[in-house]
Order: sequence, then structure tokens, then C-alpha cells
Amino acid sequence: MGTVDEGARIAVEVCMGVQSGEHVFIVTDSFTRRIGEALKLAAEKASPGNVKIAFLEDFGKRPLTSLPKPLGESIPWANVTFYAARSMGGELGLRMPFIKLAKQYARHGHMPSVNEQLMEEGMCADYEKISELTKRIHQRVATAKKAHVTTAAGSDLAVEFSPQWRWKVSDGIFRKKGDWGNLPDGELFTAAWKAEGTVVADELGDWFSDKYGVLERSPVTINVRNSRADLSSIRCSNNELQSELVKYLQTDKNSTRLGEFAIGTNTSLTKLIGNLLQDEKFPTIHVAFGDPYTDETGADWESRTHIDAIMKDATLWVDDSKLMEKGRFLL
Repeated sequence: MGTVDEGARIAVEVCMGVQSGEHVFIVTDSFTRRIGEALKLAAEKASPGNVKIAFLEDFGKRPLTSLPKPLGESIPWANVTFYAARSMGGELGLRMPFIKLAKQYARHGHMPSVNEQLMEEGMCADYEKISELTKRIHQRVATAKKAHVTTAAGSDLAVEFSPQWRWKVSDGIFRKKGDWGNLPDGELFTAAWKAEGTVVADELGDWFSDKYGVLERSPVTINVRNSRADLSSIRCSNNELQSELVKYLQTDKNSTRLGEFAIGTNTSLTKLIGNLLQDEKFPTIHVAFGDPYTDETGADWESRTHIDAIMKDATLWVDDSKLMEKGRFLL
């Protein structure tokens, strides 16, 4: 385990490759002040006098459901942007436009709900090794037609891929304008063209992760029919969670559609900790219902929502080759 300051240094110097003279814009909040200030300190060492930091609370009462105009106006100044703030329900309306604008002008490190534990663990990983592994796996899946995922908890999901849609390598190394990804990082993902079967989620994304953590005693079962979550099939021993999930998946016409299909590649992680930002990089499989990250994958539809579902200790078959067994890569 490392330190917050070391994690910030790796984020700035290794992941984003900040050079002297580059402009760095950091967005944080009161909950994440320690990390925001560590990023600022690391960025100042890399590019003295070229760092700005903003706190979300200065732009109105949270949750902020849209991108405040002053934040949007600050982004074109930057070569590198960071978003390091607590996730709140409704703030996808802020974060998604922020990412979209940041990609036009800069390279972006996205850190929703980052905390000190993540900085000490996932951010202190060896990102050169993560990059190498992620690219090796990409070679195996880039032209795949189908995948099959099972878990001992009951997941049994069949997915088909479109040859026109792309896999995105998200290895934590962002060196070109337009590059972006979540930090901590280590995954590759695409959009599911077709999906059928059952997902048993050991953790959910967006604000569900902050509220409910790892679902050890209350995993969520979701049947997928014709690529969509069957709302009537959702089962969870936590009635409040089940009700909130059903409501979330009714946000728009594509909120129920299985969008993202992803493989976690951060092999420095040893367990789920209840924070989606790090846990989605854990070596296993996760999917997401809602937005398929059209800009990265080429999928031809969108949604205002995106909720991940992590299936722990997954076994993965890609076409006719077993790539992972109970969370262990077979390379």
C-alpha cells in the first residue's frame, strides 16, 4: 500500500504525463479536498504556476444536475483535467458534459467518489504492467464475436458483439489530447450488441456504490431479455435497494439496455472494497445498463444513465477460448 501523495504523483506524472508548461485544471469538492489538494501539489511540481483548482460547492447546492457555466468556460484553458469529487444521485448531468468537453481540449482523469484508500491502493499500482496486460487481452478480444460469463453466484450471460463497434483500452496511460479514463484504472470495454441471460451483481455503480457498497448479503439478480433488464425479474433481499434500482432503470427508454461489457485488468487489486471507481478495475467482468459510451465504442444509441453491475470471480469464454477462470486470467 502506498500513500495519497504517491498516488497523486502517479496520477499526474505517470498516468497523465503532465509536462512543464502544461495547464492542469482540477475539479474537486469538500468531501474529496485531501485528494484534490494532493493532485494540485503534484501538478504544481510537474508544471509550476499552471494549475487551477475548483470546488463544486462554489457553484451551487448539490447535487448539481448540469455543468455550471464557469466550469465549462475553464476547460478550454487546460491541457489536463481531473474530476475528483463524490458521486451524488443526479450528477451524471454534470459529469457527462464535463467529460465530453474535456475530451475536446485536453486529456482527462476521471475520479468520481475517489477516496484516500483508492489513492493508496489502486492509484499506487504499476501502470506500465497494467497497460501491457490490458493490451495483451485486447489482442484476444478485439475481433471476438461472442462472450459467455458465468459465476458461482448464478450469473450466466451470453453476449454478442458488433464488428462495427470498438473495444476501448483503458489502461491508465493518457498522453494524447482526447484521451480519458477513470482513475484508478485498468480495464477494457466495448458495447454489447446483443445480450441474454442472468446477471448477479455483487456491486452496483453510480451512487449505489457509495450508498450500499459490496452486496455480500444482498446481491442483485437481473434477468436480461432481448438485451434489456427485465424489471419484473429484479430480486434483492434489500427492498429499498431493489426499489431504487427499478426506478433508476426507468429513467429513459435505454436505461434498461445492457450497454457496456468490460473486463477488469488491475491485477494489483485483491478484493472488492465497495467503491465502484476502483472495484470496476478488479480482475473480473462487469456490465452496465444504460449509456454505452458511444464516443469510445461506436454504439449507435445513448442514455442519460449508466449503472455498472460487477460479477465477482467470473469465468469468461470469448468465442471458443476460455480467457478467465474465477477471476484469474488464462494467458
